[in-house]
Amino acid sequence: MGLFDKIFGTGSKIKVQFIDSDNGQTIGISEMTASQLPETFSLQTTMHYHNDAWVIEEAIPENSIDFIKTKSLILKMRKTEKIDLSEVWFTTPTISNEFPRLEPKTRDTAYDLGIHEDDYRQREFLSPGSTPKIEEEFVGIREVWSEYSKKSGDITVFKNCHVRKTIGPPNLVIDFKQLKSLLECKSVGQVIINERTLSNGFVIRTDNTTYFGTLDGETVIELCMANWNEESTNEILEINQAFNLVFVNWTHCDLVI
Repeated sequence: MGLFDKIFGTGSKIKVQFIDSDNGQTIGISEMTASQLPETFSLQTTMHYHNDAWVIEEAIPENSIDFIKTKSLILKMRKTEKIDLSEVWFTTPTISNEFPRLEPKTRDTAYDLGIHEDDYRQREFLSPGSTPKIEEEFVGIREVWSEYSKKSGDITVFKNCHVRKTIGPPNLVIDFKQLKSLLECKSVGQVIINERTLSNGFVIRTDNTTYFGTLDGETVIELCMANWNEESTNEILEINQAFNLVFVNWTHCDLVI
């Protein structure tokens, strides 16, 4: 995001100090309003200054609720190397437009699941009413496969990546106790993304499959699949039938009704 494009506005309230991580020197100081800053720097943030891209490596404090109180923010950042975009290839043909909400990791569980941010909502359950939007997204993903993919060793890489924008939040309404009972799961873990914890997240495992998602109280509002085997299809069909859902594997445009 281009924070430097905004720092010279009026109505400033928070003193922001910009520090070059390579040498520890201050490269700029500005006063900014809260509306000019993100709610959190826990997600990777990039800014541009004098046509150079800078990645924020550390923010002190990290969250807006804190720097609004202190009226002070220190941003330690590093200049990024210019990348030849013609040589950039993606390892997935599609990603979700919604980024998972994360919070600091405070504990470990026996069922911790670490996933890459790109794997968030790649294999998920949705309501049947989403089917027309699913087919619409499949059009873009299939185009990436047909027009912008190539083999690189044992994997396929992609010149373009389709960002899914029409689906939105799943907003499922699944009783968590019923889901655990159906899958015969008793232990619950947490999801780790970028060394942080998925907010209100959970992990449950069967002999065949690892599921994860998010909760609103005791209601599952997102349900995704991480690890599976050939026997997982039977579980998918059981979940679909029990909770009136459909399952979609976005990467390969697979829909299980």
